[in-house]
Amino acid sequence: MARARRRRGLSDLALVAVASFAVQGGLAAYGALINPFVVKDLHLGAQALGGLESLREVPGFLTVVLAAVTVRFREARLAAAALLLMGLGLAATAGAHTWVFLVAAGMVWSVGFHLFAPLNNGLALAAADEGQEGRALGIVGGIGAVGGMVALVMVFLVVGPLGRGGAFIPAGLIVVAGAVALLFMRKAKVVARPRLLVRRRYGIYYTLTLLDGSRRQIFSTFAVFLLAQNYHLDVQQLVPLLVFNGLVTAVATPYIGRLIDRYGERRMLAINYACLIPLFAGYALVHNLFVLGVLYCLDNAFFAFGLGINSYLGRIAPPEDLTPSLVMGSTVNHIAAVGVPVVGGLLWAKIGYEVTFLAGAATCLLSVLAALAIRPDALSAPRSSIEGIEGIEAIEGIKAIEAMEERGELPITALGRGEGAVAIAPDMAANGPSGAEAAR
Repeated sequence: MARARRRRGLSDLALVAVASFAVQGGLAAYGALINPFVVKDLHLGAQALGGLESLREVPGFLTVVLAAVTVRFREARLAAAALLLMGLGLAATAGAHTWVFLVAAGMVWSVGFHLFAPLNNGLALAAADEGQEGRALGIVGGIGAVGGMVALVMVFLVVGPLGRGGAFIPAGLIVVAGAVALLFMRKAKVVARPRLLVRRRYGIYYTLTLLDGSRRQIFSTFAVFLLAQNYHLDVQQLVPLLVFNGLVTAVATPYIGRLIDRYGERRMLAINYACLIPLFAGYALVHNLFVLGVLYCLDNAFFAFGLGINSYLGRIAPPEDLTPSLVMGSTVNHIAAVGVPVVGGLLWAKIGYEVTFLAGAATCLLSVLAALAIRPDALSAPRSSIEGIEGIEAIEGIKAIEAMEERGELPITALGRGEGAVAIAPDMAANGPSGAEAAR
């Protein structure tokens, strides 16, 4: 039965990866098209782009309703419906001739994407083996990066005959294909979840997602726009850069997932944000197109370390908390995502783009401090095995069991990897919280 469950888990994980392939493909196509489309077809500036991106992020707040919706509906079905909506919205962007229409189409596909995003992570984490959460997220992210590259090649081939606007149609169809794939996921056991979950113990997770949302919005909104407006790059010039960037991301993401499992979220997140500080500063201060392209690829590769935020939650939260907590984290992320593009666009227009990217560097510095605030002992206990028990008491109980094993009085089973590995008694592994209670 264990092998059957593993085969089912791998199959479900593969289908989640297909959906990730489609979603990242749609997003990559959108990213390659939107900036030249805005600059050359609609003749809009940084302030208009910032307003578009802020309004497009407003549906992110709707993810709160998932905490209620997922109680009654299978997550896979809901995720498929979300991708269908996203695909239709992307395809509708082809008909945009005004800023208002562009915003309307963006709101439609954004609703679908933001409904899907927390479900994607929850489904991947549910399909992962214990202690392999980072690896599972890395696999899904890596396959998503490949999807992005395939979509970019497609854009390069169709933008000539279809035009910048028309190329949004096949981008939407790719996402619809991902919705179909999710319909084939096997039925999983439904775990009761609260409608909305806000817990003090997840405070660092909320802080990291808030700061990460700010940093991502600055880069994703204005980095390529800088190349399109200031350096006059069109779709045909941007696609090779984005394809190379996709190759770097596809190779780096699974490896980064393994690094997170091995060395822990605290260390890897801190290193990640520390490295991003000079990258953002470089985008503000360097005026060489080749160097800016290198910085762009490096920054996107470091995006994969964001897996550590969700992996950190996966280690400290019991399974029934995952989806509602990811939903709440996504909502916290969008508090910054809605405001940052508008503020960044105003700074760009009134002072200069340099200030916008220096603000991103400052955000990364705050993220380093937040990552270092993660308590190492919070990652040392198996997920949900010490739920409801004081952390210090549980750790003392585990140490007592280890001492008994060293004296030959009790065999133990290893659980976890690297810094996060702990040793628990076989009866604890079988009985979960009751075993931990016995350790006390």
